[in-house]
Amino acid sequence: MAVVINGSGTVTGISVGGLPDGIVDAGTLATNSVDSAELVDGAVDNSHLADDAVAVAELSATGTASSSTFLRGDNAWAAAGGDNTPSFSATHSNTALASSNTWTLIPFSTEVMDNGGCYNPASGQYKFTPAVAGYYQVSSVVNWYASNGNVTNASVALYKNGSEYLAFRSTGYTSNQSAYYVGSSTYSGILYLSASDYLQVYWNATYSSSAPSTNGLGAFSATKVII
Repeated sequence: MAVVINGSGTVTGISVGGLPDGIVDAGTLATNSVDSAELVDGAVDNSHLADDAVAVAELSATGTASSSTFLRGDNAWAAAGGDNTPSFSATHSNTALASSNTWTLIPFSTEVMDNGGCYNPASGQYKFTPAVAGYYQVSSVVNWYASNGNVTNASVALYKNGSEYLAFRSTGYTSNQSAYYVGSSTYSGILYLSASDYLQVYWNATYSSSAPSTNGLGAFSATKVII
């Protein structure tokens, strides 16, 4: 079939593969002049595209370009970046241990920040439920003091779904001083959490006279990790 250029500038008579390599350069293509229906694998390379020659709307073979996607080396679209939501941090006030040798929930009732609204500071709750599955950097710091009396086996535990998950124990330690005494336990690590898992922090100690108290210098926090 003969190649015909009519008065409107339309070209007819060209079969698929009918143009020699390099015949179309960047200056030949107007903005948005090529859509996905005209593109086959290998039909257009970078040397043939002027700025804005192919619009985002035309890129749909395996996905859509946007500020949150990128084209991988295997020509598949993938999500770009990510975020650290949800995340939170909370602190607590001075609180005496209610009972000797009994695991007691630490009241991290003061939110420093709660990005995603997934921390519950209400009485009896004090828990983080991520609502988004993934890996989380979790940290807790608990400081406590005993003004007098005998305190042994002071322990702090990270609870997951209402059960002890990780514990930091000072088993066998005895404080017989009548003076002010302070102990501390710290945890920091990466945990995998499902959307419905929840975390809390508990502590425990055995005492024979005055109950030890948290001293208000502790903190509990978590943030989603991009992996």
